[in-house]
Order: sequence, then C-alpha cells, then structure tokens
Amino acid sequence: MPTLGENPYVRQGDKEGTTPPKASSLPDFTRDLLVQLDPQTALDNADKYDLEGLIAFQRAANYISVAQIFLKSNALLKRPLKKEDIKPRLLGHFGTCPGLTLAYAHSNALVTRLAKEGVDQKVAFVTGPGHGAPAILSALYLEGSITRFYPQYTLNETGFEAFVKAFSWPGGFPSHVNAETPGAIHEGGELGYALAVSYGAAMDNKDLIVVAVIGDGESETGPTASAWHAHKYIDPKESGAVIPILHVNGYKIAERTIPGTMDDLELAALYSGYGYQVRIVSYGELANSPEEHKTKDERINADLAVSLEWAYGEIRKIQKAARESEPIDKPRWPMIVLRTPKGYTGPRHLRGTPLEGSFHSHQVPLPGAKKDDEEFRLLDKWLKTYHPEEIFIARDAAESSNAPAETESPKPHEFIDAKALRIIPPREDRRLGQLKETYSNHVALDLADWKEFAVKKGDEISAMKATGEYLADVVKRNPHSFRIFSPDELASNKLDAVFKTTHRNFQFDPETAHRGGRVIEMLSEHTLQGFLQGYTLTGRTGLFPSYEAFLGIIETMMAQYVKFLKMALETGWRGDVPSLNYIETSTLWRQEHNGYSHQNPGLISILLNFPAKITRIYFPADANTAISCMAHVLRSKNYVNLIVGSKAPNPNFLSVEAADSHCVAGASIWKDYSTDEGVSPDVVLVGIGVETTFEVIAAAAMLRNEGVRVRVVNVYDLMILPGNAEHPHALDEDAFNSLFTPDKPVIINYHGYPLQVRSLLFSRAHSIGRKRFEVLGYIEEGTTTTPWMMFRLNQASRFDIAVRAIGHVALSNERVATIAHERQSAWKHEGVLAEKRCFYALDDFQ
Repeated sequence: MPTLGENPYVRQGDKEGTTPPKASSLPDFTRDLLVQLDPQTALDNADKYDLEGLIAFQRAANYISVAQIFLKSNALLKRPLKKEDIKPRLLGHFGTCPGLTLAYAHSNALVTRLAKEGVDQKVAFVTGPGHGAPAILSALYLEGSITRFYPQYTLNETGFEAFVKAFSWPGGFPSHVNAETPGAIHEGGELGYALAVSYGAAMDNKDLIVVAVIGDGESETGPTASAWHAHKYIDPKESGAVIPILHVNGYKIAERTIPGTMDDLELAALYSGYGYQVRIVSYGELANSPEEHKTKDERINADLAVSLEWAYGEIRKIQKAARESEPIDKPRWPMIVLRTPKGYTGPRHLRGTPLEGSFHSHQVPLPGAKKDDEEFRLLDKWLKTYHPEEIFIARDAAESSNAPAETESPKPHEFIDAKALRIIPPREDRRLGQLKETYSNHVALDLADWKEFAVKKGDEISAMKATGEYLADVVKRNPHSFRIFSPDELASNKLDAVFKTTHRNFQFDPETAHRGGRVIEMLSEHTLQGFLQGYTLTGRTGLFPSYEAFLGIIETMMAQYVKFLKMALETGWRGDVPSLNYIETSTLWRQEHNGYSHQNPGLISILLNFPAKITRIYFPADANTAISCMAHVLRSKNYVNLIVGSKAPNPNFLSVEAADSHCVAGASIWKDYSTDEGVSPDVVLVGIGVETTFEVIAAAAMLRNEGVRVRVVNVYDLMILPGNAEHPHALDEDAFNSLFTPDKPVIINYHGYPLQVRSLLFSRAHSIGRKRFEVLGYIEEGTTTTPWMMFRLNQASRFDIAVRAIGHVALSNERVATIAHERQSAWKHEGVLAEKRCFYALDDFQ
C-alpha cells in the first residue's frame, strides 16, 4: 500500500524516467544472432582509425551544438559568460545531438580512411531525428560545408559568432533539418520516413552508400516499421546500399522509447527477423568521473569505427557477388544499433532531477538559464567542459578584416584545431554536406514524342492502358533513371503494359530476384512515398500510381516534401529536381463494385493548399490527353503533379492535334459537342474528369435536341480556374470569359468535391454572388451499385445537368421558358426509369 501522501498512480522512477528496463525472457542463444567484433582492433591501431581526431571532432561539434542552442554572443567564451549572451528564446533539441555527431564523425572518417586506401567512396547522411539540427549544422560548419553554401558564415571568429547566433533566429537556420541544411534530402519535421528515403536514394546509385540514422522514437512509427523491409527491394547489382543506424538513447520527449526498453537479445531477434546482420555498439551506463567517460568515449569510438568498417565490407561482399553474376540469395545486409545515453556530455542533474541519460535532456536541458542563477551557473560550467579554448585558434576579427582582398578566405585549420579536422575528407565534394547527389543531380529522361503512341479519335480504350504503352517505352529508354512505385495495383490500374519491357523488383521473391526491374510494388504507401522522395531528390524520376481513395494515406508525407521543395527552391544553391508524379486511377466513379470505402477524392483538397508554384492537378479526359499529360509531367521539374484518370474503357474524344492543343491550353471548347461550335451559347456545360465529362456530353445532346444552344468546355488543368494572381496557370479575366462567357449560366460537372472548384472560383471578379456558376460533383453518396447510379446518387448525372441547365436558360430565353417545365419533368422521369433499369434489369444505363 502507498504511504501517506504518495501518489499510487505514479510508478517509482516516473519523475526521473531512469528505472532500469527489465531483461527479456528470450533464450540466451539468441545472442548468437549478434555480430561480434573486437573494438580493441581500433584501439591498437589508433593512428589508422584516428580516434584522437574522431573525439576531437565530436567535442568541437558538441560544443557548437550547445552554443547554437543557448548563445547569441560570446560564442567562443573569450570573456566570462553573461546572461546577456544568452538568447531570449531558447529553442532546439540537445538530447539526440551527441549521438548524431558521433555517427556523423564516423561517416566522414570512413570516407577519409577509404580515400587513403585509394577507394573513392560516396556517402550520404540522412538524419531521422531531424530535431537534432544543432548537431548536423555543427558538423557541417566544421567540415566547411556551411561556408561553401553560406559564405557569410566564414571560418573565423566573425563568421562563427554569426553562425552560432543564426540557429533558431529570425533569418537564420530552423530548429530542424530542412532543405537549407547542406547534404539533407529529408525534411526533418515529421518522423518516420528517413529509412525509406535513404533506400530510395540508394536505388540506381551504384556507388552510393547512405548512412541513415533512425531515432528510437522514430522507430515506433508505422512507416519506419514497414521500411525495415526496404532492403528486400535493393538489387545490389544495380543499386547502392544503406547502413541503418538505430540510435537508441532510450527516451522520447517525456517517456521511454520501445527500443529503449528492449535488451540486446530482443533487438537481435527483431532486426535479425527483418533480415539484417545486427551489430550493437554501446556506451554503457553513464560514467561516474571524467576519467571513466574518457575511457568509455574511446571505447565506443573504437567500436563504431570497426563496426562501420565491417558494415562497409559486408556491403562490398554482397555487391561484388551480384556484380560478378554470382548473387547471394536473400543477402543479410548490415545494420548497427547505437546505444548512447540521451544528452550525454550534458549536465548530470538540475535540482535533483536527472538530465543526462534522461528524457529531461530531450529539448533544452536548462530552459531558464537566462534568468535562473543555478541554471546559468550550470550552463557556464557545461560549456567549459568542452574546453573551447583548445578547439578554436585565436584569430581576431581585425586580423581577418586586414587581410588583402585578393587572398583566399581563412582555411579551417587556421581557426579550428587541426586534430578535429583530420577526419574530414580532403576532397570537398566527398564531404557529407557537399555530395552532388544531394543537391544538384538532375537527370533528364529520354522521352519519345507522345504522339507516336496516340490513339485514333473515336476509339474506345482505357486511358490507363494507352498510357501504359507509353510508359513501357519510357522504361526501355531509361533503364537506370526511372522507376514506378505502386502499392500492388499496377495491373489493377491497367498500367501493366510496362511489363513488356521490365518486371517487378522484389529480391526476396525467387521469381524476380537478381533481375533488377523498374517496378516496385509494396503494400505500404508510406514506404513507397519514401522511396519516391529519396529517388527524386537525388535527381531521378519516379511515378506513383494508386487507387484514388488510398493515396491520401501519404498526405502528411507529401506536405513535408512540399515544404522541403519550397525551401529548396529558395536556397539559391540547390539545383532542379524532377517532379513528384502521381496517378490517381480506380477513381470513385468506377468504384461502385468495391463500395463507399473506395470513394474518396479528398487528396485534391490537400494539394490545393500547397504553394501555387509547386502544385499541378490534371484531369485528362481521354487516352490521348492522358498520354500527353504523362509525357509532360515526366519532363517537368520542381512540381508535385497529380493526374486523375480512369482505367475503364471510354471514348477517345480528341484527335492527336486537338489533344495536343487542348493540353497546352489547359481547357478548351469542344466544338464537336457544342451548338454551332460553341458560338453564342445559352448555357456553358463544363466537364472536369473522365466520367463526368461523358455525362456532360450526354446532357449537351439532350439540350441541343430541345433547341438550347450549348457550349461544352473541358478543363484539363484544374489550376486555370482561380484568379490569375493565385496560380501561374490561372487564366486572366479575358481568357476566362472567352471560355465561360462573361454572363451565361455555367454548369460544372466535376470529378471531386464541389467545394474544391467553388473555392478556386471564389476570387473571380464576377462570381461574388456565384449565381451563374453551379458546381456538381461527389457529395459523399456512395455504395455498391452500378457506375451510372453513382452519378444519380450524387446528383451529377446527365439528367441532373440537363434539368439545371434548362432551368437557368429559361430565366433569359422566352422560347426555352415555354418548354422548360415540361422537359425538366420528362428528364426527371427518365432518370427514375433509368434507376429502375439499373436495379431491376441489372442494365448499366448508358
């Protein structure tokens, strides 16, 4: 029983979060799954592995990390620290920083060590715990990459002071890794995607190794859980590799992580089951003295050095076998579990509450340092433990400013202790922050003229089948720079013509192993999105086809990518990247057989809120416009393209020439289906989407038969509709009125939610009252029914269009007014009869 005053709902250790985790009940032979290495190898060869340089680099990076979080001045502590030196608002996350600097230092050191052996190795670094930006920025500053891309942050006292102040400061660097961070190919805000992005970057990059640090909090996410399978889609003959480092520091923001509660046996069982060789590198319990920390620090650095060397060797062994036509079946790729205390090298306690080795160090360990005397004292002591006077070489600003203008800028070793710089690759474009693949590596596709794959006007064909024929040629022409990522739906979405020139890439399937393949199918949209992002941001082009209803699973990933892309375009030093390309097919109007759960056009709403310079949304209405659209998006750069198409057979409305002109214009009058080619209409009927356009054409015929003058307009590019200041594709007012007239009623039959189009039209000058525009579309009425009944249920059928149109025309046309009521009644009746035929005769009304 709890004693008086004790809270029975608080477990012992909750306040500190330091109760040791319990051992597992797994049998001890599970330990045999772990890779055993001897760190003494590195300790006995300290010169080869440069342990002194590794530790010096980390000490410098950790100091700079703390300085960035806390200081706005006096960054070198050249005078006693004052509270006035501390930033007024403390932002950032320290807890993960020491582990990240450890992994970053060793990744650079591996490149340097291999270079001395005559091996030119490219290594990229992906930071899963993006909130550890202080660590990454510090390492980038030390290796010269910050100065390379941001010349104002020079490698001298003046530049250093500015750099430290810039962290989480207006106009400076944000608190998370983002596109402004050299070497980054992953937005560091939302957790869960680093591992998949890393594997995407490695695909078709034969000479690239990606070191992917996965935080143990991030490892709890569903996307990361599925991404551990990603190595099963890597063919070592054609692609590079990933070294996953699971960074287990034990805690999230206020609680333990799942891996933090697991012992070595549980980790061995889990990740061996995923198919990895698991090596655990551990700092151990917190040191009780500076001398013990020095010993532990040397030991973990020696351990990680030999472990990364082992991982590199295993990768080369797997790749060599594959590239010499003796591939290993189901190769077990290496991974490292890196156990370090959270926030180690930081202050141990604050007023009896543990900081180092606890979740209390996750963010800013001493948040009151600017005002609180005790926290200020601890910060001063903490900064001095790194001995900045040994890291930085005194070189005052006057000395730098008096240098001749024609001389080169200061070299790193003129400001920073040379020991800390020894591990940095001498070749600048091999440093982790300056690898060309991470910021300027666009590879344009070789694309045939789409017209060679065009379909004859009037033929009935699935637009996706026709597009598949074109994509088969894209694959053939681009065997190393184009991939399709699909959640097991390529054949269902009628794009399976690509299998004429390629096949699926699944290395654990004996029927597809060791054969490459441009198509990756996996039932994890999150993992596929990660693959696509990594592949795209390293310069290659991908395509993501999916059922319309389920592509929304990756909405937040898309949002994070768009934020990355927006900032990338604003940096001035990042090059172009191919567009991110999606096809939504198996759309709601033809999901009557799967039912209501498969009817969801909501992703369009998300894209409409993305920056206008990035978003492109297309509705090709037939096969020719679909092929033309595909050719366009695969050529494009720096966009997020969404194509909404149909896999069902439909008439091919436009000739090759007409389709080409239509797609360039974004919308056009379809003269063949209009009265007198659309001249002087009584009403404008607009189709946006495949099936919705078919109903518009049917309604136009009904109205023309009654003497109503109809203009049929098809909108291919949704972004022509908003006011012309809102999107680069938006029509100016004259062009808008040339299509929709300045004063006639307009009935729009739209593929998705009507509100999506209404919001785009809102800022049009003439549509304040919006009386003449009526938008029909999906209104969340769906079930298992017939295709035509989907339109009927959502009040978007040909009868609904005709009834509304003749009612509008009757208000201004006396002749039509005399027949409007009669025709509306007749069409409503015909609609009811059509319903009965659908339900009772099982006749899909056409």
